[in-house]
Amino acid sequence: MSNQYAGITEYYDLWVTSGYYNYQSIAKEIHSIVGNGSQVLELGVGTGLLAEKYIEIDPNCKFTGIDFSPSMLEIAKKRLGNRVSLIEADAATLDLNATFDVAISNGGVWGILNLGDRWEFGGHIPGVEDNRQGLSNLGRHLREDSLLLLHLQKPHESYVKHLSEGIIYSQFIQEVEDTADYHTFQKNYFFKKDGEILAQEQIMITCFKPDISRKILSESGFAFHGTSDGDHFAIYKRR
Repeated sequence: MSNQYAGITEYYDLWVTSGYYNYQSIAKEIHSIVGNGSQVLELGVGTGLLAEKYIEIDPNCKFTGIDFSPSMLEIAKKRLGNRVSLIEADAATLDLNATFDVAISNGGVWGILNLGDRWEFGGHIPGVEDNRQGLSNLGRHLREDSLLLLHLQKPHESYVKHLSEGIIYSQFIQEVEDTADYHTFQKNYFFKKDGEILAQEQIMITCFKPDISRKILSESGFAFHGTSDGDHFAIYKRR
C-alpha cells in the first residue's frame, strides 16, 4: 500500500477537524454498537483523533490502532500516550498475533462509497485479489461473530475550504480508470497560504462495482449486518 498521507501530516488535524469529521459523534455511534470493555482495532488510526474520543467514552476498552504512515503515528503517540496500543503496520499483511471484537475503518484503509442507488466497496488497496487477501487476513484477527465497521462515504467532490490561520484547503478529484469490475480516481490535496503551497498529496482510490464488492466481502468471510443508527457505518459480521 503506497498511500501514506505523509505530505500533509502537518496539516491533517486542521483539515479533518474543520467539519470534515465529528469525532465525538462518530465515537458515540461506534460505542453504541460495540458496548463497553471491547477489544477494538482501528485500521488507519491516523493522528489518533477518533481513538482519543473513543477511549474517553470507554476508558476500559482495549484499543489498538494501526497505520502505514510513521508521521501520522508520531502525532498519535503524542496525543494518546500509552492509553492506546499504536502499531506501524499494513492492513493488507497484518500480523498482530491478537484477536479483536471489532475492526473499524473510518475513512482509512477501506470504506463503502454510498452512491444512493448502489454501494461500492473500496479504498487504498488496488486489485480484487489483494483486497480479498487483505480482508481474509483481517478476519484472522477477529473473533467469530465479531464486527467490521466500514465508513459510509458520500461521493468524493472537488472543493475549496478556508481553514484557520489563513490556510486554504482544496481537493481535486480526477477519474483515472473505469473497468467492468472497478473504477479508480485520484484525490489531490493542497494546503495553501497567501498563494503558496504549504503541502500537497496525491492519493489513489479503487472502488469496486456492486457485484464485485459483495463478492469480495462475502468470499473474505464477512456478511452484511446493517447500518449504524447515524448511518455513518456499514456493519459486517465475521462468519
